[in-house]
Amino acid sequence: MPTHNRVDLLKKAVESVLGQTYQNFKLVIVNDGSSDGTQEYLELLNDERISFIQHNSPMGACRSRNDAIRSLDTELITGLDDDDIFLPNRLEELLSVYDEKFSFVCSGYFWDYGAHKKALFKDSREISLSDAFDLNQCSNQILVNRERALAVGGFDESLPALQDHDLWIRLIAEFGTAYRLGKPSYVVNDDRSFERISSRTNKLNAIAIFEKKHDALMSDRNKENFIFYKRKVQGDSFTFSELIKSRGDGLLTLKFRQFFSKNFKSLSLARLSYLRTGSFFYSFLEIWKGLFSLKGGIFIFVCIIIFSILVR
Repeated sequence: MPTHNRVDLLKKAVESVLGQTYQNFKLVIVNDGSSDGTQEYLELLNDERISFIQHNSPMGACRSRNDAIRSLDTELITGLDDDDIFLPNRLEELLSVYDEKFSFVCSGYFWDYGAHKKALFKDSREISLSDAFDLNQCSNQILVNRERALAVGGFDESLPALQDHDLWIRLIAEFGTAYRLGKPSYVVNDDRSFERISSRTNKLNAIAIFEKKHDALMSDRNKENFIFYKRKVQGDSFTFSELIKSRGDGLLTLKFRQFFSKNFKSLSLARLSYLRTGSFFYSFLEIWKGLFSLKGGIFIFVCIIIFSILVR
């Protein structure tokens, strides 16, 4: 678990590990140059299973993760970001489906918007290399044999973003398909008041590196879907004809959502407002604002119908 200046969130993350139904674990926390009392908190932890590494100055999440992996002596490893949490059965459930025939196992997860949590990747399935290139559907954490992670070089410290996706790709390319348990057991925090590692600029720079690094392994379909991902990160709009033309490359649900988020911005903002606040008032206030920009009473009707579908 890497951490940097988020001691209050770190405490919740650590508590979620200590509260696991499976208790035979070791937890390594890497204090990556924090100056907010993190080190003092770590020194107060009184559990022989917990150890920590201190970086005197920030060295980045990938270096922190790699240092933690190298310091462990366990057969299997998994990770946790300091602003996220494990659900109580996470380790037990991942171990229950772990099989060496898969490069690694992972699970679905909850995206915590605030008032509501949305479950993502809820179906159990094997994930091929082509699947993984199309979309990072392994989540941001996996359970993997430690020696395998080391064998492929761990996290790429030169990447400014997409570090998890890149490592998952290399593991699948080397050791075969992965397996995802559909039941969500990890919660990702969507608190926008905290800066996440993957800003838009970082992601765009990482995309260029990622494409060059893995070009020989990517199919034409993978490359088309990566172009879509790049445009999504850039915030580009999609026309309906582009949406139809790309249907043969898959990811239709994701592309459909992107189409509506850019062409019906008020609806998209209304959906996010509802998920974050739980208030229909603020949600439909955003739709009402959109009425005047799109100039049409039918907009309200369309928004209500689509909003009810997207919130489900």
